[in-house]
Amino acid sequence: MARELFIFLDSVKPNDEAPAHGRWVLFDNGKPLGTLIKGPLISAAKAAREARVIVIVPGEDVVVTEVSLPGQNRQRLLTALPFALEDQLIDDVTDLHFVLGPRHGNGKYVVSIVNRDRMKMWTEICEELGLRIDVMVPDTMALSTGIGTWTILLEDTRSIARTGVHSGFAVDHSNLNQLITTTIADAEGVKPERIDIIDCRDININSNDVSLDSGIELHVNSFDRDSLIWLAEHFDYEAPVNLLFGEFSRKEKVKGHLKKWYPSAIMLSILLLFNVLTKIIDYVSLNNESQGLSESMVSLYKKTFPQAKRVVNAAVQMQQKLDKLEGQTGNSESSFSEMLVRVSPILRSTPGLYIRSIRYQKGRIDLETDVKNFSALNKLEKNLIEKAGMKVDIKSASQTKERVVSRIEIKRLSS
Repeated sequence: MARELFIFLDSVKPNDEAPAHGRWVLFDNGKPLGTLIKGPLISAAKAAREARVIVIVPGEDVVVTEVSLPGQNRQRLLTALPFALEDQLIDDVTDLHFVLGPRHGNGKYVVSIVNRDRMKMWTEICEELGLRIDVMVPDTMALSTGIGTWTILLEDTRSIARTGVHSGFAVDHSNLNQLITTTIADAEGVKPERIDIIDCRDININSNDVSLDSGIELHVNSFDRDSLIWLAEHFDYEAPVNLLFGEFSRKEKVKGHLKKWYPSAIMLSILLLFNVLTKIIDYVSLNNESQGLSESMVSLYKKTFPQAKRVVNAAVQMQQKLDKLEGQTGNSESSFSEMLVRVSPILRSTPGLYIRSIRYQKGRIDLETDVKNFSALNKLEKNLIEKAGMKVDIKSASQTKERVVSRIEIKRLSS
């Protein structure tokens, strides 16, 4: 059995200044771990670490009953449930929280009903304390029970009773006998064989608080510790009621918290999608530009070496041809290959540059080019001088409708 924290929350709403009060006790392997604590529940959050949290609430605030509903589709049953019980309830059904429990052999469903504002108060108290609740039950359903046996727990000012698998009540001591008698009478002849009474009061004012003339066997036992400890020791883990249902379930709470992040998540998704689309567009653009450069390189290769019939890899073939020319000239310092190594990066990085022809003769490269405008031509000249260390002479430049056509002579500065 895992470590468990049992907390009793009363019906009194704490004010803004005072912290929430209650009772709590920590159990480990079915035994109390330390003493029961009464007062502010702030310290309970520390005890709840690595523990299953079971919250017990007053049975007076929870109605547990049975109802006959047609069909077995739970979603439809939940929709029909408030209307099936509307005539039996004083409060407006819109103000109530309904819990649909299991279906029993008689074909009826166990239903628990509690005021929605009360549920909000209990759950908000726990949330503010950082408590992650696993189970919330009324104390009437936390009491253990047996076949043919009722269990009654006497506290200082009230009594709680479990009269069946899914029935029970909470009442003040002065009305206990009357309510037991009425409950037995309403049971239509099905009465308990015995009633177990556990007296947890600090002072046993009257051991005969429960007296019946019906012949039912009574067993009275005194318990010298707090009633919450007895409830924890005899907790009914098969109880058909867990008030953490529907909008108050942990799953729905998580959904509610996630909804707050939906706008941010949507915005982030849009930004990510935009980023992906931008990268795709850039990739397509660069791919097209690369393809254009490859085609320009092939065209340049064919113009430079018109005798070439087959172009597989223009860059490699160009290098091979240049190496061959370099070997033929025997002049490595002013060879076409060495000059082209310096000049080609600048030519490639010049936006909108189109080379019409390229000729090499005696350490001099003559280019016939198209550029976007005179500014681009001047920038090309500057880069060839400063970055490539070349002597540049623009032989001619003329403006056409959309381009600038020029003839450029490039030499090494030492030439």
